[in-house]
Amino acid sequence: MTAPRTSLLTALILLIPILLGACSTSLTAPQSIAAAPDVIRSTARYERAYLLSPGDQLEIAVDRMPELSRSATVRADGMVTLPRSGDIAVAGMTPMAAAAEVRQRLLARVRDPQVSVAVANPREAKVFIAGEVNRPGPVPLRDAPTAAQALIMAGDAGKGAALSNVALIRLDADGRLTAHILRNRARGHAGLLLTLQNVPLQPGDIIVVQESGGTRFARFLQTYVNAPLGGLSQLMAPYVQLRLLQEIDR
Repeated sequence: MTAPRTSLLTALILLIPILLGACSTSLTAPQSIAAAPDVIRSTARYERAYLLSPGDQLEIAVDRMPELSRSATVRADGMVTLPRSGDIAVAGMTPMAAAAEVRQRLLARVRDPQVSVAVANPREAKVFIAGEVNRPGPVPLRDAPTAAQALIMAGDAGKGAALSNVALIRLDADGRLTAHILRNRARGHAGLLLTLQNVPLQPGDIIVVQESGGTRFARFLQTYVNAPLGGLSQLMAPYVQLRLLQEIDR
């Protein structure tokens, strides 16, 4: 082997760890999903409220009136039947709204009733998939603990998906909706799954897959997180609801 060829081979061998290190950095970068340039935050604070649905077992308590308190299961028609109140449609309501409805029914017969409604068997936690996927909608968190598994459960990215960017939208502890743009630096479908497998999900998380040729993704997400009572609430119904708590100065 000549000296120039030996030098070239040596140089290539020395470059391999550097190249591998660069690939590793690209694939694991989404673990740090709070990088400032890729984060969009809402200008209002919200809370997530559980919505009642058929099969929910309710503990309905009327203060100091045990004869009116009872357990009741939401029927297939969305109703519960209570003494002195009759049938009440509660499906699609929050527990607080259901308590207010029961109280309203009792006011004609009971002076100032204090009513509370609790769910004894809340549904399992879900995450939600939106955008250019084959089956958008809710996915049980137990089946999709990572963003990659959630995408697969949603039938994978659609033919019109832009595989370069995916967003994770999360309701933070301070009540603000935050969209984290997850960059697919490895490119292609396989690269997207490798990127998303490093992103663990939490209850209520929303994954949005960008549509190819659509509007600028960051601008789209800015609108999405700042008008959530439309698109996001429709996506999460009938499981949960976002309620506005406070507007924040821009």
